[in-house]
Amino acid sequence: MKSIRAANAPARATAIGDETGSNASTRWFMAILFLLAAAGCWWWFRGSLDYDFNSRDFNPLGLVPVALAAIGVWNLVPAVRGTLVARKFAGTTFEMDGGDSVMLGETLKGRIRTATDLAPSSDYVVMIQCVEAITHTSQSDLKQTTEDHTRWEATRKVGAASVRSSQGIPVEFNLPATALAIGDERAKGSVRWILEAKASLPGTDFSAIFPVDVRPKRG
Repeated sequence: MKSIRAANAPARATAIGDETGSNASTRWFMAILFLLAAAGCWWWFRGSLDYDFNSRDFNPLGLVPVALAAIGVWNLVPAVRGTLVARKFAGTTFEMDGGDSVMLGETLKGRIRTATDLAPSSDYVVMIQCVEAITHTSQSDLKQTTEDHTRWEATRKVGAASVRSSQGIPVEFNLPATALAIGDERAKGSVRWILEAKASLPGTDFSAIFPVDVRPKRG
């Protein structure tokens, strides 16, 4: 019989809340915004919508509400899923050892705690990512688009039978000194670090995401 390891928190640990619900709220806002825009465009063009490409009355602007609706639905799906996940696993936190930030070249340690014990059908997958968001401006129409670029990542698996999630899923990653930190002068865009945990469960799979404050190495 496998022993159960409890990841006990040290005296100095910072609790970071799961941002799945916040991300879902943003998705809801975007979904509603684009669906309303699609409805408004459809109302505006309602008398001249003709989707027969061979027709002389075909107006390419009639495709605008379709495109807007597609973007709205694209945001709606993760909004619904994120809301369900946030409600089911409410109270999940990441307890980070050593304070509220970690420096490059150091080890990120802590534990992810759930409000109740989970019984996943697979291992827990814990991943840390350094993401740089770079904004580009089109020279033709001056429109701006922002793209996320993963600059560094690492993944570890934790056996589901080896831990009790309510006592802590252990987190330990050695952060490279050469990676980008938050507010790094070498970055071309904004940098963020994300800690994510996943596991397969009957019904809604477990998922949690946490922001991590990673600072430049001293000296």
